[in-house]
Amino acid sequence: MIDSMLGGLGLLFFGWTPLFLLAGCALGLVVGVLPALGATAGMSLLLPFIFGLDQASALALMIGMLATVATGDTVTSIVLGVPGSASSQATILDGFPLAKRGEAGRALSAAYFASMLGGLFGAAVLTATLLVARQIILYFGMPEMLMLVLFGLASVAALSGASLGKGMAACCLGLLVGAVGAAPATGEYRLDFGVYHFGDGFSLIACVLGVFVIPEIVDLLRSGKTISEQPLLKGGGRQGIRDVLNNKGLVLRTSGLGCLIGALPGIGGSVVDWLAYGHAVRSAKDKSQFGKGDIRGVIAVEGSNNAVLGGALLPTLLFAVPGSGSTALFLSGLILVGIQPGPAMVQGNLSLTFSIVWSLALANVIGAVACYFMSGTFAKLTRVPFVWLAPILLLVVCFAVLQSGRAPLDLVVLGGFGVLGLFLRRFGYARPAFLIGFVLQDNLEVLLYQSAQIYTFETFFTRPIVLIVGAIILATLTRSLLTTHKLDTESSGSDIAPLSTAQFGVPAFMLVVFGGAAVMLTSFTPLGRMFPMAVAAIGSLCALTVIAGLVRRKPNVLTDQETDQDGKSSGPLRPMLWILGGLAMIWGMGFFIGGPMALAAFLAVEAKTRPVTAIAAALITAAVFWGLSQVAGLNMPAGILTEFATR
Repeated sequence: MIDSMLGGLGLLFFGWTPLFLLAGCALGLVVGVLPALGATAGMSLLLPFIFGLDQASALALMIGMLATVATGDTVTSIVLGVPGSASSQATILDGFPLAKRGEAGRALSAAYFASMLGGLFGAAVLTATLLVARQIILYFGMPEMLMLVLFGLASVAALSGASLGKGMAACCLGLLVGAVGAAPATGEYRLDFGVYHFGDGFSLIACVLGVFVIPEIVDLLRSGKTISEQPLLKGGGRQGIRDVLNNKGLVLRTSGLGCLIGALPGIGGSVVDWLAYGHAVRSAKDKSQFGKGDIRGVIAVEGSNNAVLGGALLPTLLFAVPGSGSTALFLSGLILVGIQPGPAMVQGNLSLTFSIVWSLALANVIGAVACYFMSGTFAKLTRVPFVWLAPILLLVVCFAVLQSGRAPLDLVVLGGFGVLGLFLRRFGYARPAFLIGFVLQDNLEVLLYQSAQIYTFETFFTRPIVLIVGAIILATLTRSLLTTHKLDTESSGSDIAPLSTAQFGVPAFMLVVFGGAAVMLTSFTPLGRMFPMAVAAIGSLCALTVIAGLVRRKPNVLTDQETDQDGKSSGPLRPMLWILGGLAMIWGMGFFIGGPMALAAFLAVEAKTRPVTAIAAALITAAVFWGLSQVAGLNMPAGILTEFATR
């Protein structure tokens, strides 16, 4: 064993292999920084260069890229509030508020250090379990994976704040929106309004960016200031490291969770950040700062998403079963260079296998150190006037949405989710609860259906891991309910916020959506309609509970952020109209025509720049995006009007 480990280290430092590891790390950081490209796109870029390399160099290049994407994607998540990839969606919840408080350096430093520890933990787990993990993984069948998904769903109770009804209603709305498209049990197309593009459901990236990023852009444009109104705090880098060391238990737990989720094919790494964030909230004694800039929210997510790869490599190397798109491409890369994954590889070529582990560990260290020394530069972006950043940020968001689905219709979806996110944010509905429902819906429905088909009640509830996870879920829910009841009791004695008709808008909208969906689903087969109808029924009850609370003027549901405005900021209508106008121009004329026109118009009117400056900025920005699309091999779709005019 020791000889094989040293042999793997020798392979990594033989010839040009270290340079290939550095090249992979550099590419991974760049791919991570660019919003929504992600590890799958990065692996797609790498594969053409793999063929012809020796095996150790090819492995170093691929692992270097895969390991550092989850480190690089932290930059935009914290500094700009735009998730760099699916694994850093939850980072923006507390990372961006920290940046707005002038603590971007602290948040970035904590994220990088937690990422490094998470990655090293994943490498350690891969090393320790490589020869024995096969049997452990086989213990996790459908019932166990279903219970893990339910464990993630239970975090909604902790994320709902003072109003559990609002949180559950938002989660049910997310579950119902996630159910749009083909039913997993029957293949029937549900709630897609006959639109072919919605057959696969709504775009995840459009949902995330719409619900979280668009409302933040609107809010910052209203204030007319920089992202951070506070001066950048000195020494934030060292404070971030101290924060991680003070929460090393949290890093250890979320890293373990990341490894476990990564090792289970089918659940997907994009849910692990939400599971880790939910665990951080549940396990904290003081939950009041989560969502407002609690460093523990950043540490938990970043510790988990870097540990995923270590777990994901277990089934990939042991069974040749990839757990995600990026590991599927990694598997293809292995075969391209003549490596056949499986038990024979692990037992017969252990040195080469350990070179993967060493590459994983070193890449995490290299990525974290490189980003740490750049964190001060990244943090300065928060001091740039947001009126200059906003149109560029909108183009980044549109670029991310279009490259993921290649469909202009996703821009309409983005605008719709943006309006929804604006209202959820204003009236205090937990947006993470909505997104947890959206992300977990597919796994939840599929595993429920498959478990019900294969297992009886007795065989399901006599499995030890099911019982253990079930007990943890019950304990978690009980604790969250007691906390919610305590908050409700404490708020009953406080000043009652004014009640307005607008506060009934969101629960009324939810009732219309749930009721309309239930009516539309009546024509489907029982297996096709059972899950979304149950969600619609529960969601309707929750929305009615919220309405009842509003009528009774319960303090915990009377939230309206407009009443907290200082009177100096403008209303949300003007910036929202700019955003919707920009989306319409890109949708109609395409990204490379409509985008620069929208950017130039915004800078000329809102930033009051000279027309020449606005046009120059638009052309330079368009050239940068065009160059990026050429390098990445992305064919951006033409606009609807452009396509119609050229027929």
